[in-house]
Amino acid sequence: MSAPKNEGRFYPNRWARIVLTSAEEIVGEQGVAALLNLAGLSKYINNYPPDNMKKEFPFEDVGRLQQAFWEMYGPRGARVFATRAGEQAFRDGLKSFGSVAKAAQTVMSIGSLERRVSLGLAFFARFFNTVSDQEVAVDESELEWRWNLIHCPMCTNRTSDSPVCHLAVGVLQGAMAFAAEGKRFRITPIQCQAMGDEVGVIAIEKRPLN
Repeated sequence: MSAPKNEGRFYPNRWARIVLTSAEEIVGEQGVAALLNLAGLSKYINNYPPDNMKKEFPFEDVGRLQQAFWEMYGPRGARVFATRAGEQAFRDGLKSFGSVAKAAQTVMSIGSLERRVSLGLAFFARFFNTVSDQEVAVDESELEWRWNLIHCPMCTNRTSDSPVCHLAVGVLQGAMAFAAEGKRFRITPIQCQAMGDEVGVIAIEKRPLN
């Protein structure tokens, strides 16, 4: 199995900064420093990316940071940590992108819950694709929506026998809570580029858990 490579692809600085500041809320400043050291990214200690939307944070660094979560906390702990960090990152991101949040609310203001969520996911996918080099496509069946990661920063230069895209799961949990007025949904990664799949797929069951 070869590790997926994404040379020349970048996240916006602000997104990387939000992930790191969100992680601080969970493990503290020293915990994030330890993660960055383990990832070989000590250059970011007390020197987080600037708060702007320039695409300058390499996918390779996203993958190294996520791998450090795995090595420090083990697969189970890393899944919990990454999911919580992703959800917090989405909430913090909404505060940073107030105009985007208002536009999303306008898009999702009419129709059934399923229709509003479908429109919201399509809106967020377009936003991701516009401001980052992550490429996402959304489709759906009768029972679920599918968030398809065509270029996945979390999988960059990583191989695994289980999905590693739990930061994206957390982001989607935050997005679904926003789109569905606090309802919770089962969100499961079912394909992953780090496992050798051509496209990463995260399935979101349409039936709410609550």
